[in-house]
Amino acid sequence: MAITALIDTNVLAAPIQPFSDRLQLIDQPAQEPHSPFGAFFDAAMGMVNDTNRMQLEARQFQFDFATGRLDDILAVQMAMDRASNALTFTTQVTNRIIEAYREIMRMQI
Repeated sequence: MAITALIDTNVLAAPIQPFSDRLQLIDQPAQEPHSPFGAFFDAAMGMVNDTNRMQLEARQFQFDFATGRLDDILAVQMAMDRASNALTFTTQVTNRIIEAYREIMRMQI
C-alpha cells in the first residue's frame, strides 16, 4: 500500500533564491588587479576557496562512504589527505603573512 501526499502548489508559488546569489563576498570573479597587493590578495582568496572546496569534497566522500554509495576507501583517504594538506598549507601561509605584517609594524621609520 503506497502513501501519497497532496501538495498545494499555491503555497510554493514564491521563488526560492539560493544563498550563493546573495552572498558573493569571496566568490566574486577576479578583476584586473590594480596593484601587486591586489594580485596577492586574489591569489590568497583563490587558495582559501580551493582549500574550502577540498574540505567539502572530503566531507562528501566520507558521507558517501558511510552511506554505502562509495566503496573505495582509498579514494576517501586520498580526498581526506588532500584536504588536510591544503588546510595545513593555507594555515602556514596565513601564519607567515601575519608574522611578516608584525615585523613590518615593528620597523622604525
